[in-house]
Amino acid sequence: MDDRERLVALVRSMQRDSMPSLLRVQEDDDLSLIHIALLQVLDRQRELLDRDTDPTVKDLAALIGRSDSRTSRLVDRMVRRGLVERYEDDADRRARRVRLSDGGAAALHRISVARTEAQMALWGHMTRDEQKAVLHSMEIFAKAARRLRDEQRDQPD
Repeated sequence: MDDRERLVALVRSMQRDSMPSLLRVQEDDDLSLIHIALLQVLDRQRELLDRDTDPTVKDLAALIGRSDSRTSRLVDRMVRRGLVERYEDDADRRARRVRLSDGGAAALHRISVARTEAQMALWGHMTRDEQKAVLHSMEIFAKAARRLRDEQRDQPD
């Protein structure tokens, strides 16, 4: 087994072992992965789109890799649940923009806290040397994630 295969096996094992605690906390929200992805995109959409306006459904579709019609239906469901808001663009009345609602921001915060707490529960089961090694490794992962994000943002549509 090469290093990449070992890493994949370790990540899967960690996800499997921590999933029950995440499910218990997220039970009230009952959000699918695509809902969470859309909330996260809306949370950092200005950075992703490199502009000062909220995205349109078409923008969101491109960011999450779904068709415009599927994304529109997803946004409609999330509007009904109070997670996002649609509004008319003041500059272009034909454009409908989407933003994270207070309810969506609260749900995203709960999910983030639950994920972090589940992962941090592992921290107390490590020696100080293991904690230092994990901290250093997570810094490397975070840098790689930023580079990947920047590369994806710089790719032409």
